[in-house]
Amino acid sequence: ARCRVWIILADQSDSNNAPGWPFIGMSSEEPVTYEDCPPIAPVAAETGKQKLRNGLLIAAAALLLNLAGNGSVGLWDRDEPRYAVAVREMRERGDWISPSFNGEPRYHKPILIYWVMGLGTAIFGDNPFGARIGSALAGTATVLLCWSLGRRMLGPVPALIGTLALLTSPLMVAESKLATTDSTLACFFLIAQFCLWSLNQKDSLHAALGFWAAMALACLTKGPVGPLLIASAGVASWWFGGPTACWSRLRWRWGLGLFTLITLPWFVAIGIRSQGEFFRFAVGTQIIQRVTSKLEEHGGFPGYYGVFTLLTFYPWSALLPAAIIAAWIRRKTSPQLGFLLGWVVGPLIPLELFQTKMIHYYLPSLPALALIVGWFITAVSLDAMSIRRWPLGRLGLGLIAGIGVALTASLLAGAIMLDNDLRWPCLFLAIVLTAGTLAALFFFTRGSPIVASRALICCWGVFMLAVSGWLLPRAEPYRLSRIVGEKLAQHADNERAKPVLVTFQEPAVIYALKRPAPTMRTWDAIRDQLGRSQTLVTAVTVEQVYSLEHDGRFQIDIIDRVDGFNANKGASQSLRIAKLRLKASNIGLRPIEQTTVK
Repeated sequence: ARCRVWIILADQSDSNNAPGWPFIGMSSEEPVTYEDCPPIAPVAAETGKQKLRNGLLIAAAALLLNLAGNGSVGLWDRDEPRYAVAVREMRERGDWISPSFNGEPRYHKPILIYWVMGLGTAIFGDNPFGARIGSALAGTATVLLCWSLGRRMLGPVPALIGTLALLTSPLMVAESKLATTDSTLACFFLIAQFCLWSLNQKDSLHAALGFWAAMALACLTKGPVGPLLIASAGVASWWFGGPTACWSRLRWRWGLGLFTLITLPWFVAIGIRSQGEFFRFAVGTQIIQRVTSKLEEHGGFPGYYGVFTLLTFYPWSALLPAAIIAAWIRRKTSPQLGFLLGWVVGPLIPLELFQTKMIHYYLPSLPALALIVGWFITAVSLDAMSIRRWPLGRLGLGLIAGIGVALTASLLAGAIMLDNDLRWPCLFLAIVLTAGTLAALFFFTRGSPIVASRALICCWGVFMLAVSGWLLPRAEPYRLSRIVGEKLAQHADNERAKPVLVTFQEPAVIYALKRPAPTMRTWDAIRDQLGRSQTLVTAVTVEQVYSLEHDGRFQIDIIDRVDGFNANKGASQSLRIAKLRLKASNIGLRPIEQTTVK
């Protein structure tokens, strides 16, 4: 009541006419103290027509980005084909309790993601589009929930800017297009956070039960990581001054009962079916080894998530240092900001303690980052000053420019060096990125941050759409693992031979084969397999061809050559499709020593 409160209209864009509003020590025409000015200004309510229009536009944009190119881009090694093959094998066996991959039990994750992908492939077919549709819908639901929660917490303008920032961020788009668990987990995590915020406002049975249902589904998606991240976010939010009323309104007795009712049946079933092996693997490998070692060589340094979020949440990550400090200064007078800061910082604590680090583990916190950025841009627009007048604001503009220049240079190099099929997409992306970055920098320096954010939203919306729908489909013919799988399947049928995998054992090969294939790493294992199957086909390197020719036990015929790009190695690779048989003099003999394939 002691200061003027300025109202942001939902369609406000001219920040030059915005009233003065002090921002982190900046001067204004009518300066007021920090204590006198509320961190989050009241805003005009949206009409029903505006809410419907914005919701439909967000949903349409999210679906467009999340679905573009999904049917024309093969599954990416390694996780996508592992899940897709498991779903295929479960359907063939008629067993929706025990996942398997290449004929072997797969106990890496709980069951829900297999059910989601099974429904998608049942409707749209056993193809990449069907396998990915669940993640695309979960990603769309995540951005819609982010928008709805942001409107309740911060108002329509920060919510809209933050949601569109989330929608166009590279990590969010990528994970919403992958047939993995992360997009689905992020959706359930956001539902839980939404329910907690609702419970902070008022007691609600529906919100309490919704929280527990979301936690149960998160456990069925990726194990205990969902509750762990929620708990760490809640502790950090309390520490930062966020609201805490929600925890006493969760109806713990009823909630834990609901949680148990949803999760217990499958966990009991898989425990009995696997004779406890699922729990031994899940706890011993998936939890303990991730904490204590770099599982599958996925390690990182202290601060890993901060560094890589700068790249995977670009361009919005460039504003995060300024936005987070601004939110930190105002957290005690604004419970919204304390809640969001806990959401950002809390999950980092357990994730940094894990020795196994991958950037998509931090995906559940991206909605909070996006909403803080949306609030920050709106706050700067009220001040009607250039963001560069504050040191961290200048850092943000420098990061936007620096990373933008590096990305543009990489794309131009690709346009020069790559084949004609990839040249034009790279050139188009470089032009879009340059135009959008320059426009955003211009408006930021002119004191129009909302207009600048619109430029970045348009730029990165078009950029991610072009990558998904143009560049990646054009690059598909060069992807080695898919080609190898299709070639092996073709030659196995033509030669009436059994396909096997030697050193090139990428899961996408098995997905493209559409049948289980024995994997082996010794020539003696191959010799034993030939004792059961008279002819084998496999993919080998040039060096392995030489070894086989000089082994003395095998007759080898090169029937095809495959050249392509191995995404896991980040380099081009040349393989030979070989037909193997035992020489007549070696039939019936068994090897004495095991020789590793080299």
